Amino acid sequence: MAGTPFEDLLHRVNNLLGTIEIQAEVAAAEGTLQAHRSAIEQILASARRTAEEVVQIRARQRRGD
Repeated sequence: MAGTPFEDLLHRVNNLLGTIEIQAEVAAAEGTLQAHRSAIEQILASARRTAEEVVQIRARQRRGD
């Protein structure tokens, strides 16, 4: 990302929240167990990407980037 570390973090968290909201809405609309499982998988993947991004942002902060 190209912003400040804080801006990068806000962007990543916003993406995570969007994923949670959209996947919850899709799962609720479909109402199937498979839809709920798929939503959880996508939310989990997004959470893991967010966690990795936080690690990278913290590393850049420690280096002074």
